[in-house]
Amino acid sequence: MPKSSFQEIILKLQDFWASHGCLITQPYYTQVGAGTMNPATFLRVLGPEPWNVAYVEPSVRPDDGRYGENPNRFQLHTQYQVILKPDPGNPQELYLESLRAIGIDPRQHDIRFVEDNWEQPAISAWGLGWEVWLDGQEITQFTYFQQMGGVTLDPVSVEITYGLERILIALNNAPAIWDEIWGGAVTYGEVRRQEEFEHSKYYFEVADVQAMREVFERFEREADACLEHGLVLPAHDYVLKCSHTFNILDTRGAVGVTERQAFFRRMRELARRVALAYLEQRKELEYPLLKESQTSKVERRVSTGRLTFDIRPADFLLEIGTEELPAGDVDSAHAQLLTRVPALLDELHLTHGGIRIFSTPRRLAVFVDSLSPRQPDREELVKGPPADKAFVGQIANLSYTPAALGFARKNGVEPSALEVREQDGGKYVFAVVKQKGRPTPEVLAEALPKLVESIKFDKSMRWNDAGVAFSRPIRWLVALLGETVIPFEYAGVVSGNVTRGLRPYGSPEIEIKSADKYFAVIKNAGILLDTEERKASIVEQVKQAAALVGGEAILDDALLAEVTNLVEMPTAVMGGFDPEFLQLPRDVLISTMKKHQRYFPVERNKSRVEGPKSKVADSSTLDLRPFDRLRTTPSTLLPYFIAVRNGDDFHIDIVREGNEHVLGARFSDADFFVREDLKHKLEDFRPRLGTLIFQKKLGSMLDKSERMSKLADELAHMLSLDEKQTFDLRRATFLAKADLVTKMVVEMTSLQGVMGCEYALRSGESQAVAEAIGEQYQPVPKTKAGLAVALADRLDSLAGLFAAGLAPTGAKDPFGLRRAAIGVLQPLIEQDISFDLRAALKSASALEPIPVSDEIQAQVLEFILGRLRALLIDSGYKYDVVDAVLAAQGHDPARASRAVRQLSAWVSRADWHTILPAYARCVRIIRSAGVSSDQPALSPVEG
Repeated sequence: MPKSSFQEIILKLQDFWASHGCLITQPYYTQVGAGTMNPATFLRVLGPEPWNVAYVEPSVRPDDGRYGENPNRFQLHTQYQVILKPDPGNPQELYLESLRAIGIDPRQHDIRFVEDNWEQPAISAWGLGWEVWLDGQEITQFTYFQQMGGVTLDPVSVEITYGLERILIALNNAPAIWDEIWGGAVTYGEVRRQEEFEHSKYYFEVADVQAMREVFERFEREADACLEHGLVLPAHDYVLKCSHTFNILDTRGAVGVTERQAFFRRMRELARRVALAYLEQRKELEYPLLKESQTSKVERRVSTGRLTFDIRPADFLLEIGTEELPAGDVDSAHAQLLTRVPALLDELHLTHGGIRIFSTPRRLAVFVDSLSPRQPDREELVKGPPADKAFVGQIANLSYTPAALGFARKNGVEPSALEVREQDGGKYVFAVVKQKGRPTPEVLAEALPKLVESIKFDKSMRWNDAGVAFSRPIRWLVALLGETVIPFEYAGVVSGNVTRGLRPYGSPEIEIKSADKYFAVIKNAGILLDTEERKASIVEQVKQAAALVGGEAILDDALLAEVTNLVEMPTAVMGGFDPEFLQLPRDVLISTMKKHQRYFPVERNKSRVEGPKSKVADSSTLDLRPFDRLRTTPSTLLPYFIAVRNGDDFHIDIVREGNEHVLGARFSDADFFVREDLKHKLEDFRPRLGTLIFQKKLGSMLDKSERMSKLADELAHMLSLDEKQTFDLRRATFLAKADLVTKMVVEMTSLQGVMGCEYALRSGESQAVAEAIGEQYQPVPKTKAGLAVALADRLDSLAGLFAAGLAPTGAKDPFGLRRAAIGVLQPLIEQDISFDLRAALKSASALEPIPVSDEIQAQVLEFILGRLRALLIDSGYKYDVVDAVLAAQGHDPARASRAVRQLSAWVSRADWHTILPAYARCVRIIRSAGVSSDQPALSPVEG
């Protein structure tokens, strides 16, 4: 097959989307971070007017610059942007068809829709959808926009954003983009490599931070001036310029966590004003693109014909077919159905056999054995008004009051059938209401929409004019009682007896003739419906794959659970990478494989044994040569990984090569960062913390680092550190935050501390200092020095941010102060270290650049004690015991925890009620003598 050129891909996409009704427009004329920010998207998705458009968009992301060295990362990359407004009903199918048009056959690859809860704070936009992976490589973002410019969208727009460079690399199975043909005989590198190098150098090394801050403010003022004059598009231009300027500052490592939020708030406000001004403008123009036929919603009807049903019990099936659900939502929906289906059947008075729930990324299934064909006839005793309010006249000549007549009418009985009975000390009128059982199909037709609606998710989306919300769009519904279709409609979809097959096979429609045939149909389609069966299959295949190279897979439970919910037909794929990458820190390699790629890393098996014959797809084609080169590497990891394909082993070699290329590119990226970072000692990075704002009122991260160093000296005394530990603590605290401005941590923030430890060792620092740096982010540091660094960090944040007015409110805790409070408590309690929080907070507060009053310190202490109270109650201790102890000695968490444990043991004794008065009398005597009751000598002793 001849290789494609960059130009050909663009032209084929233009032709494809033009033939499907899209306008073909042009890229925007100023820097944008993504095609989303082009007004053809940002503005046009607002309001009711339909809009279908496609265009190429060169997108500038400064922090993705790699000086032209990385095959997959560029500061300027090319997107192909498609907007479909409203949702056409089959956007995924259209997208996959477009891939075929440019030469990608989904049957020959592993194409995966992986959860992406997209948001762009700078323009106040968010949506739900997926990253689309081609053999492990993200090639497209696919999003159902929910909000833009702070405005909720109606109708919802579908955004499809192709990454053209990555697609070209995958199509041509190329190692890098630079030698691929742009058009004619001109390569991509000849067109763009020099500008890639120059812009990378500018963004990372030359751009003046102070100048960029000034430019940002100037652009912000111009945007404001444009809005004051009703100039929507010029104002939007300046929002884009603000966004690009912020990205340069961020790339230079000049934006701290709290300052980032301030920048986003300013840009978000401008974007919101632009969006509202545009909407008002279109309204004044009377929405010229809105045709009359598009103003009314489509009415969908469910057949109301007479239902036929069997008089015998029959199996029942409900299948909710969706576009790919996020892995966590698969588990959530499964758990909800486990409780709600039995409750629903009980509520409907339908007898049944076993209930089974199944869940995959594309279907949620309920199967009920032997569901009764109809409800039983029932009698219900309904309580009415008091008897003296129901009748008038003498016993021999009673007549009914309006209250009694209304009650009888409401319950469908004759007044003469009303009975008087005593209840709760009074006499009341009752009606014996006979309810005739209804056929099960009729009952379920009413109940099933409510069941589907009851399934809730942390994040839900709308997608069509039905206006309902679900995790991802519902595209089909199957509802069968035996052979009978239970008719209902939900989310614009009418139920039937047709399911869909595997995504890799084109999602073919498959008829289910009766509920009891469901499992055979699903099995024949190659789908593993049961979660535990899929998981077991993955574990077996992954273990066998690792055994091929004498290794063991690192089977992380969370990763295994996620991968299980990403596939319907799992097939393990073993791949390899260059052993030279094993020189990278182990945590970098593992984080990259697990977090970014959902791969299972492989490490040496010390007791290597010959395993059973492998079930790994076409394992004979695996290149095992890298294994022979391991003698030169010290790592316990092996240069292999195991991916899990959604589908069979058809063209597994293509899938393997694609995944190997992606991981190689990611490791090259990490290697680039580490090599750049190691040109300097860790200490050399510390001055740059001055460009990283911690919080406007509290200064930079360098200021915070200085406060931590001063506080650490006092904590050393409080924690009884010896001279050597104190020396290590001072050095570790001095270096603790330096890795925050390294390239590796800027790229992968989860490695903060981990890289600090690694770089400290490579800079010649002692093992103790490096360990303390690495432990500062751990819940329970192992060393005293590590604990002191962690406490200095957390106490500084708590005191400073409370004083700055940034205490958590309700469920909002943007600075993670609840986590910081628990991070203070947990290590002290688990290591049983006595520590006076009052004194520590006083010391931390004295170092803050803004006043921290006694009242604020008391608030911080109360906040920490609130977390301590929750921890103790969650551990099973009674709240009154916990409250009593915390009132007396909560300022010392470890001591308070011991006291709660001891007091709980005393309170549980049978003779406690006789012991308590005597103890209380002793306490009163001690207090009257002027002796404190909380002196250590008077504390309870265990045992």
